[in-house]
Amino acid sequence: MTEPANAVDLLLSLPRARRRQTLAGLVDAEVREVLRLPEDAETGADVSFFDLGMTSLRLTELRQRLTRMLDRRIEIEALFEHPTSQGLTDHLADTVLSDVFPSAVHAPAPQNAQELPPMVQEILRNLYS
Repeated sequence: MTEPANAVDLLLSLPRARRRQTLAGLVDAEVREVLRLPEDAETGADVSFFDLGMTSLRLTELRQRLTRMLDRRIEIEALFEHPTSQGLTDHLADTVLSDVFPSAVHAPAPQNAQELPPMVQEILRNLYS
């Protein structure tokens, strides 16, 4: 049997029941790599990237690594809006990889969704201006 060409092929080769868990493992591995943590380091699926010590520069690196791994465009805002491994995994499954996770429910954004905090908005403006 041949190896999958990329992470999307790997996910597609798995039963649907195992895909989200595998994606979560891939995201978590990339987070540990960007933070230069050992493979067995616990990062916590619901711990903020910033609480783990990630900077905006590291978030950009994480986005680039995930973009290469998945061969899909990932907006930098997604990492600020979903700043945990679990949140990012859910976002990737529900939007970026909706063809891989066809049963994902696409709910509209809540009407009372908060704007990004002003500090995050400023960081994004400075990064991409």
